[in-house]
Amino acid sequence: MGTPRVPRAFLAALLGLGLAVGFPAQAGPVLHEFFEVDLEEDLKLGATTRDGSFPAVLETESGIVPAPSPARNADPSTTAYGGSSTPNSADSTYRIDRNTTRPSMVNYDDPFTPPITPFKRLFAYDAVDDDFELFVSNKQLVEVPLGGHARDGEDQFYADLFVDLAADSPVRIPSVGPHTRILRAQLEPPTSFKIEQDGAENWFIRADKRMRARLMLQLSVPRAVFGSPFARVSWGRLSKYVRPLPEPMQQAASKVLGELGLSEQLMPRDALTRLVNHFRSFKPSEALPAAESGVALYTELTLSQKGVCRHRGYAFVITALALGLPARFVRNEAHAWVEVYDGELWHRIDLGGAASQLQSEQDTRVAPHHAPDDPFEWPDGSESALDMASGAATQNSQGTRGTASAAQPSQGDVTRETQPAAESGAESTSDGEAAEETTPDEGAVDRRPKTVLDFDFAETSTRRGAALRLQGTAHAGDDACAFARVDVVLEPKEGQRITIGSLPTDEAGHFTGSVTVPLSVDVGHYLLTLTTPGTAACGPSAAVEE
Repeated sequence: MGTPRVPRAFLAALLGLGLAVGFPAQAGPVLHEFFEVDLEEDLKLGATTRDGSFPAVLETESGIVPAPSPARNADPSTTAYGGSSTPNSADSTYRIDRNTTRPSMVNYDDPFTPPITPFKRLFAYDAVDDDFELFVSNKQLVEVPLGGHARDGEDQFYADLFVDLAADSPVRIPSVGPHTRILRAQLEPPTSFKIEQDGAENWFIRADKRMRARLMLQLSVPRAVFGSPFARVSWGRLSKYVRPLPEPMQQAASKVLGELGLSEQLMPRDALTRLVNHFRSFKPSEALPAAESGVALYTELTLSQKGVCRHRGYAFVITALALGLPARFVRNEAHAWVEVYDGELWHRIDLGGAASQLQSEQDTRVAPHHAPDDPFEWPDGSESALDMASGAATQNSQGTRGTASAAQPSQGDVTRETQPAAESGAESTSDGEAAEETTPDEGAVDRRPKTVLDFDFAETSTRRGAALRLQGTAHAGDDACAFARVDVVLEPKEGQRITIGSLPTDEAGHFTGSVTVPLSVDVGHYLLTLTTPGTAACGPSAAVEE
């Protein structure tokens, strides 16, 4: 048995949002006079940004939106896209899991204005392989054209994000929806680049240098994408767009369709309405499916109507493809939904099943994207992702969050430790939901081996409103604790513990990611602890030995 090691201390500077500095009035002439920005005047005059790269403002359904600020620097806590996420990286395929519980909280980054929370389009899949994983049927990349003007019936957005570029290699970046056009683009520091997309409209940026860069875009997308009736179209017209399923999955899906009373006797539009109603009627469940994977898991999820957003989207796409409807599964770190094609337009369709709370960093001065009315009904008791987003706890140094205040900068200590599981929140897995297993029934003997969490800080400092990056493993004896929820908790010397987020483990029990230190946390000394409620195979966490 190894000798226990003392947990290492971690110095975290929980900084405020900044100071306002004033200067005494001076006698004599005023050489320069400050004028408040008038967005409506900028719109009327057709003003541009200082370098002329973008319109100074955009007129949108959410109101007048200002162009990205000219001064914005990346720091260690800034979300960056790209990096190792490429057309052929591990995230280019998707395997569904059997954890149907609902997470309490997820973290989310929105680089778009107006914000499209939680519908940032980061991963899209349009086919199913022989291992029943989702993938992109056509990975050939084509360049997304640049230029032009917004058309009637289109919504406009600004994008402002950091990207870890790889020399001569495409890396993944988000978009706002299918059929998105790029009107203007700028990369800082300047270097040659182009944006490409695959057959499922996943976006990638390819540059000639390896570096972290700031990417700014002006985007335009048909408004009907976000909500409009499905066209009155025939099955024959749609058939050429449908990706075939593996034969075992097609047979299983055909039986499911029979159970649901769906066939080509209905028009595609009517069949889609029934499908949406069925999958919006799913419920999260702590009673995990009996099936482990593959055809059996798909069938059980669909007929039992059990699961959260990713289970709904996965099962919907398979069922739709089997019926003859072209469909895609789309996800990001906080949510999953589907897109369905009517021969002219890909329609974004939310099936619900999101987390109960969302923690997001965005500019709260700008109203969220105002989407068209949903053409599909929501069954009683169901809840859309927009309902979740409307109650999001947004955190941003540019905007406001409830009663959060900007305190004076001060130093504080956070000590690293793990403890047995207690009450906690939850954050997303890579597909948008947290892994949370059930515990034994009351009065039963918990024979699961205790989980040991071992972790390190990926950075040596943080501040309030910024991200705290962690990495580590979860194991019980020699076995990895796969798909477990790891909660991150701050414990002050006095007062209540504060759960600031959660991280999921992968198949090998590894976890890595960031949680946001809330702006509302008081400056001071905190003990950082990690806990887990365990999984079906692993018990609650035990103190780590190092």
